[in-house]
Amino acid sequence: AFQDRFALHLYSVNGKHLSSVPLDEEVTAMCLTEQFVVLGTTQCGLEIRDLQSLKAAVPPVPMRVPVRSVSVTKEKSHILVGLEDGKLIVVGAGQPAEV
Repeated sequence: AFQDRFALHLYSVNGKHLSSVPLDEEVTAMCLTEQFVVLGTTQCGLEIRDLQSLKAAVPPVPMRVPVRSVSVTKEKSHILVGLEDGKLIVVGAGQPAEV
């Protein structure tokens, strides 16, 4: 079905399937931290999901332009979001409750 086109799958290092979630949008960028997976999409979304459950840690952040790259700073204090129009957006991170 059309709505099943995109999904996120989590596997262990030994190849054991741990979890999956269907996605509404096409992922164009991804970055991992110890706790979270950060996704950017062609539909201008920035998603932060729990790395174990793959559930959304916070509501999606709209970016207005398709996302081409995402990176988390070394201190995990900010997310750098590169957009299709060449802009770089800096999003404050921290614990999910503070985002």
